[in-house]
Amino acid sequence: MRLRLAVKRLFDVLVAAIALVLLAPLFAVIAAAIKLETPGLPLFFNDTVMGRDGCRFTFLKFRTMFPHAIDYADRPEVRPGSPLVTRAGRVLRRFKLDELPQLWNVCRGDMSVVGPRPMDPVRYQMASEFHRQRLLVRPGLTGWVQINGNIQWSWEDRMDMDVWYLAHWSLWLDVRILSATVPTILFGERRQDRPPARIADRRYRVRWPGSGRQQRAGSAFEPADKTVRM
Repeated sequence: MRLRLAVKRLFDVLVAAIALVLLAPLFAVIAAAIKLETPGLPLFFNDTVMGRDGCRFTFLKFRTMFPHAIDYADRPEVRPGSPLVTRAGRVLRRFKLDELPQLWNVCRGDMSVVGPRPMDPVRYQMASEFHRQRLLVRPGLTGWVQINGNIQWSWEDRMDMDVWYLAHWSLWLDVRILSATVPTILFGERRQDRPPARIADRRYRVRWPGSGRQQRAGSAFEPADKTVRM
């Protein structure tokens, strides 16, 4: 497991560093579009989110919305056509281009290319111990949820799916997610009839290297009545 995680991290750094160099002209075009439409407003939206092991970091995105108050306790999803989204922002959000600055977060070690999306501090405080397990790993640019409907599902469903990802993680699963990410971006997020591959039994906890749990062959879980460190 530790070797596979080292390979995952090496992949993250190489992909993010190369992408930052190759996409520099696109970054310049996006920056110009944002500034032309909304001069005087910030280029980036910087948010404080919870990362691996509950550590906070600054989450980078190209700004796609007009300034507005954010109710983190009851944060609604931003749907296509929202009047809060700028014209340039509609294009950026549709093709996920607003997320590109997070490649820098990947290089810094805050994020991974594949993993659960970052969680804001309010949702972290409201989340159950079961759902906080999604922070046993670095948050990702894309993940199991993002290729399986994303905001078409409730926040609860998405957190369940993230825990499933951790319990069944492998390098091959990351490859599957990456290969499905491009068509998802190009053709849009499609909801299935039911959430794919999620864990409904919340008496169990995912074991992960460095999380204080003991590894046991043949099973990805251990009973929840044992001590769990977050």
